[in-house]
Amino acid sequence: MKKVLVFVLKLAITGLVFLWIDRTFGFSQISQTLAGADFRWFFGAIFLQVLSIFIGAWQWGIILRNRGLRMGKFETLKLYYTGTFFNNFIFGTIAGDSFKVAVLYKKKKQAKSGFAATFLDRFAGLAVLSIFAVVGAVIMLGLKSYSGEYLHTAMLILLFFLLVLIAVCFVLFSKRVQKLFSKILLKFPQSNIAKKIENIVSSVYLDKKRKADLRMFRRIFGLSFLIQGLRICAHIFCAAAIGVFAFNTAHYFFIIIPITAILMLVPLPFGVIPAIAGAIFAAAGFDAQQATVMQFLAAIAGVIGSLAGAVFFLTDNKGDSRATVASH
Repeated sequence: MKKVLVFVLKLAITGLVFLWIDRTFGFSQISQTLAGADFRWFFGAIFLQVLSIFIGAWQWGIILRNRGLRMGKFETLKLYYTGTFFNNFIFGTIAGDSFKVAVLYKKKKQAKSGFAATFLDRFAGLAVLSIFAVVGAVIMLGLKSYSGEYLHTAMLILLFFLLVLIAVCFVLFSKRVQKLFSKILLKFPQSNIAKKIENIVSSVYLDKKRKADLRMFRRIFGLSFLIQGLRICAHIFCAAAIGVFAFNTAHYFFIIIPITAILMLVPLPFGVIPAIAGAIFAAAGFDAQQATVMQFLAAIAGVIGSLAGAVFFLTDNKGDSRATVASH
């Protein structure tokens, strides 16, 4: 009942978002924008999303093997694809990642290794997006093209998040920092919970002296630049589809898209993040209606690109149901 109520609440919020869009811009005006769109760019955005998922599954498989968890390539792709679908459609990034960890525990009995691999995969992506955002911000400051209160707030959010990522880097690579973190945790009353957190933190440790860890670290960061670059380009393709992309505004995509990635860590209903991203693009000087349409096209491209994950999820669960019936 709780899950049903949460799902209904999310659908209601999505409905309110669409109602707000209708009241603010009018669906007739949005229809005119879409009628003049070049959907070849939109299909290109879907292709980029699919390509990024395949490369993302490859990257996740590399981390899984490094953490001592071996899976077949197709099995890895199916699970990664399903998690990506959950990320894109209503549930949010944490729900998609939690699903992958839960399946790894169910099938491989290695929840800690699964968590470590998924955390490192997510961390690499967010770290690369932060680098993109910093470069975009430097270009923006150099061009003196910044404007709008929302954009200033967004820059502060990115600065804060960059500091958090730097702190996580110390936890990943420094045993001393991990020991200090453990000492602080053990001082809390719930020491059993603190011990579990300590075990999880130790599972993501990367040994600077271990060649396998350093080689894996270099590979996943190289792949992350490619993956996140493809996903940002998918947003640019959606902007090009409705004729609002210009090369002198490209840096805004490298600043604002990382913010949407941060927002996806929260399980917000479908439609909320594109609406927020559209507002930030509008603060940067884009037409508000076109910016909102652009971001919804990018969100839809992400959902369509990850639909195979829904098929994998349904077929796998159908197979599990049959196995349960047969055992009875």
